[in-house]
Amino acid sequence: MQNNPGLAERFFWAITERSRAIVFMGFVLIVISASLLPGLHKDTRLDAFIPASDPSLQLRNRTRKLFGLEDPMVIALVNEGRHGVFTPHSLFLVEWLTREISKLPNIDPDRVTSLATENNITGTEEGMEVVPFFDQPPVHQSDADRIRRQVMDFPLYLGSLVAKDGKGTLIVAELQDQKQAQQVYQALLDLATRAPLAPGESLHVAGEGAVAGYMGAYIDSDATRLDPFAAIIITLICLLAFRTLRGMLLPNLIVLATAGSAIGLMAAFGIPFFVITNALPVVLIGIAVADSIHILSEYYQRMAEHPEADSRSLTVATMVEMWRPITLTSLTTMAGFLGLTLASVMPPMKFFSLFALLGVFVAWLYSLIVIPAWLALLRLKPSRAYTRSRGTDGFGRGLSWLAPVVIRFPKTLILISLGILIVGGIGASKIELNENLIRTFDPEEPLFIADGVLNRWFDGTHYLDILIETPATEDLFKPENLKRIEALQAFVQTLPHVQGSTSIVDYLKQMNRALHEGQRQAYRLPEEANLAAQYFLLYSASASPDDFNDIADYDYRLANVRFRLNDGRYSVSKNVVEATQKYLDQQFNQPGIHADLSGRVNVDIHWIRRLGDTHFISMAISLGLVWLMASLSFRSLVAGFMAMLPVVVTILMIYAVMGFKGIWLSISTTMFAAIAIGLGVDFSIHTLERLQTRIRRGDSIDAAIRNLYPSTGRALLFNFAALALGFGVLSTSKVVVLQEFGMLVAVAIATSFLTSMTLLPALIKVFRPSFMTGKNTRLSITSTIGEAS
Repeated sequence: MQNNPGLAERFFWAITERSRAIVFMGFVLIVISASLLPGLHKDTRLDAFIPASDPSLQLRNRTRKLFGLEDPMVIALVNEGRHGVFTPHSLFLVEWLTREISKLPNIDPDRVTSLATENNITGTEEGMEVVPFFDQPPVHQSDADRIRRQVMDFPLYLGSLVAKDGKGTLIVAELQDQKQAQQVYQALLDLATRAPLAPGESLHVAGEGAVAGYMGAYIDSDATRLDPFAAIIITLICLLAFRTLRGMLLPNLIVLATAGSAIGLMAAFGIPFFVITNALPVVLIGIAVADSIHILSEYYQRMAEHPEADSRSLTVATMVEMWRPITLTSLTTMAGFLGLTLASVMPPMKFFSLFALLGVFVAWLYSLIVIPAWLALLRLKPSRAYTRSRGTDGFGRGLSWLAPVVIRFPKTLILISLGILIVGGIGASKIELNENLIRTFDPEEPLFIADGVLNRWFDGTHYLDILIETPATEDLFKPENLKRIEALQAFVQTLPHVQGSTSIVDYLKQMNRALHEGQRQAYRLPEEANLAAQYFLLYSASASPDDFNDIADYDYRLANVRFRLNDGRYSVSKNVVEATQKYLDQQFNQPGIHADLSGRVNVDIHWIRRLGDTHFISMAISLGLVWLMASLSFRSLVAGFMAMLPVVVTILMIYAVMGFKGIWLSISTTMFAAIAIGLGVDFSIHTLERLQTRIRRGDSIDAAIRNLYPSTGRALLFNFAALALGFGVLSTSKVVVLQEFGMLVAVAIATSFLTSMTLLPALIKVFRPSFMTGKNTRLSITSTIGEAS
């Protein structure tokens, strides 16, 4: 089509000749897309952020299978009274909650842990006695005090099940199916609401399972509110831009087709709706409306200049003029998303960018085929925003004040942009990779508050597991192996934010103490392997051996050591994981015993680290693809470089803000760069294409710059408003990472718009690149209308 303008003209004459059929097919595709949406399912699992083939995830799944470990749901009971939770009523409430939770669907009744289910280990003349702390809740405070003494004298439970000051206790429940976490979390909230609380008591639902559970409901309510809000804003912008019914409704038709097809195809291919996918409809709404804004701007401007034209010839002339810049911007936007798709290792980001790319393709297809079909069918109705005598309205004329600034001070504008590049580079060097999944939620959310309560009163809600393997049955009982595990626990608990741990060693120490008349100095490991084995045999005589399923296998060959952290930040967990891995490699792992890191903390460390590693790679790939696409489109490497300059300035400026303000490089902020590239380059392409067109038609550079702002500049202004406000809607999201993402992209789009409107014309003015000149082969409105008549 580039080499033969007649082909473009014939194509759009053919499109407008079949307008009714095309309009009908456009509606059919929207209906088909909508019919696919009920098949969409959510995946709010934390594991969704890492590929299934990742070794850390596979090891965690192996550990989970061996020891039955799942991300738990936790209810914390806090009583800040004088006796803490050791009052008759609080202990009754623990028993009531334990019983009620065990009845809930999808809860494993055998894996509900609380003071009402756990046993005290004591010594007797006959040997070892394992009895519950209480069979029935106490009636008198003296009985509650006795239970307190027993629990507080059991080091294993302090910090893990009971607050070290006795002010709180936990009821821990494990799910049978993690996919049903949302329903279980809601059921626990309902249970906490109807619990018979006494004055001074409070309940808090939290835990890693609760995070995944609440995420589903959270994104549902968020999407229900944000998507219509974004659509309303886009509609108002289009109404303001064109002041006609078609100018308001036709862009929304593209929005429906774009968002519907992208989300519908996700459902059709069985791709789940992830947490960050919540931003996809808003992203597509902003993108989809851009092409129609440029088409309608050209359409109404030509209508004002040629009131004698009929609707079909006017539409064909509009599309012959606009197909190329719209195609160029669509290709470069798709290239930006393709870069993120190719470089990302996280499934949610990979699918986000892939289906955003497909959405952009659908927007381009509808803009070139369905929009002209509609315009050819509708009777001509001028827009009050465009008049023959005055040109465009106040928006276009107001933007024209930039022309004398650019023409008079081009070198100053170039120097300012160079300064932003330098400052941005400095700021980028200060950016810190960090993340904390709980910050996904608003600080006022009950889950956020509950997480803070658990990390304050107990050892923490973040688990690092270590899988220990020995070669033969009961090798764990060898004194040298038990001492290695003991030393490992002692070392890791010296690391910042590691508050406690649980292993087979802790149980053996308690058993040894119980069999030595409860003497505190006897809280140590038995000295012989046979003695350790006998302890567990004695335990099984009065209690179930299944009590140790979460710390050791049946043959006592494998063990799991669980460490608890009270801070989920990547910067904290990373230091713990790296120090622990170094200890394992240098001091723990020996012939006859081997340990590997596992657990949620280790998995999160790996995918967040990958997030940082791939961020700059994805950005480089996106920049390279967009540069290549722009260079091919303009048939000039210099043009491709100039098209990228505003985007590079934008990204480095955002990096400067992040670096100097201490904003983390995280889930939300790593996405902005590739998306800002794909969207921001649209302003560059339209600016360069319009300047090239005017100069090739005979305008001087100064005249081309002056003519840029009332026409293309006005369209870009509303394009910017649609994108910036569309993404700005995300700043009102309840999901904090989406707030950051929306804010950064909105600022990036604003910067790209301003830079394209100032830096690019200034560069053309100063350097006069050769790709700007050449014979114009574009079809004029006069010839098109003449042929039509």
